[in-house]
Amino acid sequence: MDYMIFLTAYIGAIIFVFGAVIGSFLNVLIYRLPIGMDFKKGNSICPNCEHKLNWKDLFPLFSWIFLGGKCRYCKAPISKQYPIVEALNGAAYVLSYVFLCGGEGLEGLNLKLAGYMIVMSALIVVSWIDFKHQIIPDSMWIAILVGGILVVGDALITGEFSKSWIISRVIGFFAVSGLFFIIALVSGGRAMGGGDIKLMAAVGFVLGWKAVIIALFMSAVLGVIFSVGRKLIAKKEMKGVIPFGPFLAMASAICAFVGEPIFNAYLNMFNIYI
Repeated sequence: MDYMIFLTAYIGAIIFVFGAVIGSFLNVLIYRLPIGMDFKKGNSICPNCEHKLNWKDLFPLFSWIFLGGKCRYCKAPISKQYPIVEALNGAAYVLSYVFLCGGEGLEGLNLKLAGYMIVMSALIVVSWIDFKHQIIPDSMWIAILVGGILVVGDALITGEFSKSWIISRVIGFFAVSGLFFIIALVSGGRAMGGGDIKLMAAVGFVLGWKAVIIALFMSAVLGVIFSVGRKLIAKKEMKGVIPFGPFLAMASAICAFVGEPIFNAYLNMFNIYI
C-alpha cells in the first residue's frame, strides 16, 4: 500500500512538471494566436524589448520567480499570467490523472488521460484569449473535440463504452450549443458568438449532456460573481461586452470533475432518476 501511494505521488509530480512545461507552450499560444503569429517558428521573445529569450529564461515557474517577475534584459515586468498558466495546467493534469482516470500508480496512464490533458489545456487557452481579445480560435474547440475522441477511444479499449454512454455525448454536443445557436439566430449574432457555440459543442461531446448543462448554469454564476466582485473591489464596471467564453471554459473544466454528480444530486432531491 505504501509503495502504491509513493508511486502515485511520484507519477503525479512528473505529470505536474510535464503540465507546467506544456503550460509554457500555452503561454506562447495565448500571445501569438490572437495576432496571427506563427507559433511553430521563431524563438520566444520579450514582448517589451523583443530580445530573444535564452533557455534559462524559459524554465517553467522557476524562471519567473528567480527573475523577480522582470525581463532579464530590459527589466520590464513580466505578466503573472505566465507562472499562473504553467501552474494551472500542471495542476489540471494531476487532477485529471487522479480523479478522471483512476490515477493509482500506472493505472491512470491511459488514452483517456491524454484526451483530458488536451481538453484542459485548450480550455485554459480559451479563457485567456477570449478574456483579452474576445475571440475563441477555431483551433481550440477542434483540440477539445480531438481530446473527446481520445476519451471515446479509451472507452472502446477498456470496455467503458456503451450505447447510453455515447448517446449522452451526442446529446451533449447539441444540448447547450443548440441553445446558443438559437440565441445567435434570434439576436442576429449580437447576443452570442459563433466561438461560444462551437466551444460548447466540443465540450458537450467530452462531458456528456448532464455535465454540460451544469457547466452552462455554473458559467452564468461565475460571470455574475466576477462582475459584482470587480465592481466592489475595483470600484468600476467592465466597459464594453464581457466575454462569456472564459466563464464557459472555467465552468467546463470544473464540471469535468463534478458536473454529472451535481446534476444527479439535484434530481435525487426530487426523487427523479435518469
